Amino acid sequence: MRVIGMFRVSTEQQAAEGASLDAQERQYHERARRNGWKTLATFRGCESATQARTERQVLQEVLSCVRESKPEAIYVHEQSRLTRGDELEVATLMRELREQGVRILVGDAVRDLSSIDERFMVGIQSLVDRAEAERIKERVARGKREKALNGLKNSGPAPYGYRSPPTGDPNRGVLQVIPTEAAVVRRIFDLALNGASTRGIAQKLNSEAVPSPRGGKWGKTTGTRALENIAYTGTHVSGAWQAERGSRTFRLDLDGDGVVKVDDAHEPIVSTALWEQVNTRHPPVTAREPRLLTGLLWMNGHPAHGDTTSRTSFYRGPRGVNGAPWIPVEEADRAVWDAACTVIRSPEMIEAALLHLESQEDTQELAEDRSADLQHLTRLEARLDGLITMRADGELTKSEFAKKSAALRDSISSVKKRLAIAPPKPPRDRRDEVMKLVAAARVVVGRTGLSKSDRSTVLRSLASRIDVAASRNPVKQPRDDKGRLQTVSRPPWLVDQVTLHIGSSGERRSRHLATAC
Repeated sequence: MRVIGMFRVSTEQQAAEGASLDAQERQYHERARRNGWKTLATFRGCESATQARTERQVLQEVLSCVRESKPEAIYVHEQSRLTRGDELEVATLMRELREQGVRILVGDAVRDLSSIDERFMVGIQSLVDRAEAERIKERVARGKREKALNGLKNSGPAPYGYRSPPTGDPNRGVLQVIPTEAAVVRRIFDLALNGASTRGIAQKLNSEAVPSPRGGKWGKTTGTRALENIAYTGTHVSGAWQAERGSRTFRLDLDGDGVVKVDDAHEPIVSTALWEQVNTRHPPVTAREPRLLTGLLWMNGHPAHGDTTSRTSFYRGPRGVNGAPWIPVEEADRAVWDAACTVIRSPEMIEAALLHLESQEDTQELAEDRSADLQHLTRLEARLDGLITMRADGELTKSEFAKKSAALRDSISSVKKRLAIAPPKPPRDRRDEVMKLVAAARVVVGRTGLSKSDRSTVLRSLASRIDVAASRNPVKQPRDDKGRLQTVSRPPWLVDQVTLHIGSSGERRSRHLATAC
């Protein structure tokens, strides 16, 4: 009998145990010698039988050999090595083998697919094998979820900076910090917090010959994965990587259905506040000549990104967000600069800035006065303690002690009253100063030919964030007499309102462009 041997295991662990590939092949050759089989070819590999037929490389190699060499039978250690898969996949495979006149050898048993009874037995066994695979899959998933709920690492390698204890360790699953790698992780977060891009971080680490998680060079994706990994805050997350429908790509969704999050599951490398600050920061500027509003602009509540087509440059919202606006750069720059000029020219804005500076000066003066009073109070209390000691030693008479201690207690009482009640300073009349600064501000922002660099400096010193509310342009594209759409220049989105967050205090100044026009 002319035979093809197929030896397969599902996992590397099985390959190292009793049902290893070497053991299967050894048993086959013993049976082949005993039964007088002629071996045409043998194929071996490690792949899951539940994969799609086209994704099983060993099976595809076997089928190619069947079509070319026309064997009489295929040998497998167990039928499940061949028929544990999707029902349609198994039926298609059995039909092809039957049409080729190929039998299945399972150990010493022979399954002749030309017989309806044999096909029935093969079908029943394939259903049993498939049910067993599904039950194993359910048990594994249940065990993984139980581990995840307990904050234990349940699959995959440990993140860079951590290691998982070996099998048999009572702390198996609890991530442990690797100090040398943890220092690199902290440096990555510090660089990102200071405005470095993931590409810049990778170049910095590569220039210093810092090995990557796999021992090679750092790349943009490696840095991004490190910054997004919430495990560095001590939080264990399971089920956050979701497969995109219709593709092999995955996306990170920390708030998706079925995601398990356990806080304080292991020792953190960075604080939660730092992780959140880095992951909510505005994308760093990477262009040689950044746009005027790069790093400042938010549109309809989303951070704005720059983009360019063959025709124009524009600011856009995040990709994948339904209804995210996109506005041409020139239009957004003009609207924001007009709003900023309106704010800068207003006397209220200048007066608010002066009052802020004045309050800072008053606070500093009050702090200095309070410090002097505290030092004076300490000296007075020390002198009173000295008088008490002198009276106890008999160095002062009763009348002398009463006179001097009363004076000191009065002084101490008056100092404590000053510390408890700090009188406010009288307000200063700043009207003349405000009007002078308003005039100067009008001259500055009214100058023609102000460069983009100068305008950027003004905006970044004025605002910590700029919000733009935009709506879709309701005007429809016109048609000609024949009903064809005419090519006209019309913005897809209209800027309705510009809001400037002034300074670190976050004070907001708005301009409603829709009503100003």
